[in-house]
Amino acid sequence: MEENNKKSRGKLFAAVLLIILAIAIIVVTISFVRHRIAYAVTDAVFVRTDTLTAVGFNRVNGRVLTITKKNGDPVTKNEILARIDDTNYRLAVEQLSANLAAKEKELQVKRIFLQRIKKETILDKEIAVLNVEELKKRKDALKAGVEAVQVEVEQLVRDNRRYKNLVTTRAVSHSKAEDIHTRLRAKQLDKKALIEKKDAIGASIATARRRVELAEVKKMHVMETEKEIEVLEEKIKGTRAALNNAENDLKQCILRSPLTGRVAKRFITPGTIVSPQKVAFALIDPENIYIIALLEEQKLAGVEPGAVADITIDAYPDLTYKGRVEKIMPASAATFALAPRDISAGEFTKVSQRIPVRIMITKGDISLLKVGMGGEVEIKRQNRSDAESQNKGLK
Repeated sequence: MEENNKKSRGKLFAAVLLIILAIAIIVVTISFVRHRIAYAVTDAVFVRTDTLTAVGFNRVNGRVLTITKKNGDPVTKNEILARIDDTNYRLAVEQLSANLAAKEKELQVKRIFLQRIKKETILDKEIAVLNVEELKKRKDALKAGVEAVQVEVEQLVRDNRRYKNLVTTRAVSHSKAEDIHTRLRAKQLDKKALIEKKDAIGASIATARRRVELAEVKKMHVMETEKEIEVLEEKIKGTRAALNNAENDLKQCILRSPLTGRVAKRFITPGTIVSPQKVAFALIDPENIYIIALLEEQKLAGVEPGAVADITIDAYPDLTYKGRVEKIMPASAATFALAPRDISAGEFTKVSQRIPVRIMITKGDISLLKVGMGGEVEIKRQNRSDAESQNKGLK
């Protein structure tokens, strides 16, 4: 009897256990079905970016001396990535700097010289003009003196002729006639001296006028010097531009990151000869990383822009990422395949198409993600009212 009771209790326990197990399976199945109804789930998930920034030595070429970053390393904006041998560019900067300094010194000397000859030219001309005017006045005075003496000479000539006649008639003494003749001779000599002085002043006037002309020649020299200064200033401007370019080239010998992100690919090694056409690094900006989920067309119901998504990345299964649907692409993933299916012969097998869904990451450490990583996404389906409110929120 006791043995029969034990068997009965065992059967009852087994029955209860089976019932509990069945209930658990039903609950799990219902939860799974409800979850699949509420969420669109796919493991066709990829980390993508629209901006893969190519970085290189855009202005210079040379041999790579040092590299500070490798694939996957984080970088900050303006951080040094690599250096090339800058010897030739540094020498070019030094040569142009010396050339510029010499030209600027020459310009300074010419400007001082121009200032001096401008003052000399103005003063020389003023002095020469004043000298001409003074000499003209002196010449006019001598001319007047010659005319006055000429009047006296003419009078003495008449007196001398008259006295000679009077001497013959003994009306005047011989000594009186001699005195008139002596005075006439003296006045003639005075007239000759005045004429010589007047002629000498005429020569001095000619010399003074030549000095005025010389001042005009110096004025032409001033203009020539000004032209030389203009030419030299243009040369200095060109040298400064060349020096600026050379300094920029020298700066470009150090390759710096244009953004804060991560090195996606390094294409150079120490000793590599680089040129402006060669890419040295490919960088990724974490701000532009997003998720592409390929959803079967049957799963698109309720998937709308603004829908929230839970993201799991295979490489980091313990980390949680949140996202939001940005847009649903207008074409299937197979549309742009490199080798699309050929159905022109009539052979066709219906295949469920996958539609790319772009998801923006709203929560999680984006710096850990690398383009090309895979994972799984669960997108919360929306009813029509939820979708409309989310779309309004996005706008």
